[in-house]
Amino acid sequence: MRYPAKRQLSVRLSVFVAAVSAVFLLIGGAAEAEGPQPPSVEYVVTQGDTLWAIAADNVVPGEDIRHLIADIRESSGIQSSAIFPGQILLIPKG
Repeated sequence: MRYPAKRQLSVRLSVFVAAVSAVFLLIGGAAEAEGPQPPSVEYVVTQGDTLWAIAADNVVPGEDIRHLIADIRESSGIQSSAIFPGQILLIPKG
């Protein structure tokens, strides 16, 4: 069965609008899933500090210290575990 050209256009337009709406809903849902960043505390690195030791002093009991180290690196914008005196690290709390 063949539909009139206007109806075909209407159906195609409806499918397009539905697809675009679905994409925007998925993008919006992903942004909401991230949520607000937990509060952070600034820590100034001193001579002899290591990222592991700093994390050990701030880890929540029962939490994997490696997760906190990864969070510190991410929130502080550092690529490796190398730190230096005077550097400011952001330690997520909560």
